[in-house]
Amino acid sequence: MQTSKLNLTLARLVFASTALVCFIGVLLELWYAYYHKSSLPPNAGFTRTFGPGIDSLLNQFSFFTTQSNLILGITTLLLALNLHRTSSAFHIWRLIGIINITITGIVFNFVLQTVPKNDIIADTASRLEHDIAPIIAVIGWIIFGPANKVTLRRILLAAILPIAYAIFTLIRGAIMEWYPYNIMDVPRLGYSGVSINIVGIFVLFLLIAGFLALIDKFLSSKFGRISFPSS
Repeated sequence: MQTSKLNLTLARLVFASTALVCFIGVLLELWYAYYHKSSLPPNAGFTRTFGPGIDSLLNQFSFFTTQSNLILGITTLLLALNLHRTSSAFHIWRLIGIINITITGIVFNFVLQTVPKNDIIADTASRLEHDIAPIIAVIGWIIFGPANKVTLRRILLAAILPIAYAIFTLIRGAIMEWYPYNIMDVPRLGYSGVSINIVGIFVLFLLIAGFLALIDKFLSSKFGRISFPSS
């Protein structure tokens, strides 16, 4: 459908706001990590911790939450700067950002066991990354898309990233004797228990991707979702 200047402005504002939420959340998370010793997941089967200092800050990039917010933040910032993106690679990363941030919100709020930080910086970072970012990301995608960009090929290519993340985390964990989440705690759960959790998360990834594909097709055909022209 033809987009008005108001729609274009609103789309840029929503995408820019989403990017800002993601980047502020990550920056606060990194600030807190630099000045505090890392905490262990509840009932952890390992004892290694990081920090305070640069090692704790750098370790934050191994968290799925951090990576999801960075991918979402970068892709929405790029959309805010230029709505008319036609690159298939970009829309694969856009899809990764939406799916991964949705997984982040669901798993953190309904699956993970966490230790409260009781710190305004850490709590604000967590709220931005796990609650606000997923909500505004999905709402922004539903309203502004870009529409008609979810395909089976892109879903399959996007699925490579969570697989790579799981492999990387298990290899790194075995070397460093540290794991980012209690659901990936190999010393406590064993590889069989962790594998079940990983398969469950991957199934969730595919379910979300399929749901997005159906919503994309349904809304685009029934309500004419906003689709930005290439020129």
